[in-house]
Amino acid sequence: MNHAKEKVKDAASATKAKAKITQAKVAEKTEAATARSHDERALAHERGKAKVAAAEAELHQAKVTHREEAMEHRLHKRAGTGHKHGAGH
Repeated sequence: MNHAKEKVKDAASATKAKAKITQAKVAEKTEAATARSHDERALAHERGKAKVAAAEAELHQAKVTHREEAMEHRLHKRAGTGHKHGAGH
């Protein structure tokens, strides 16, 4: 069940990241189209690459967080499964 939750969270994070990447690319193209010189176009391209890289880094960080949450849940779940022997045994 937790694996499914993890996959759903990863998919949601990927969708958000892809939306940010698309927005960054659109902003880059818009800025490049309105640029008046080659240097301004190059700067727009570099800004776009930086935004895409930031969105991808955010996606990877979100996936790490999801993995940590799942591992923490598994550890807490297993911690309470020890056998306890009563006085009657």
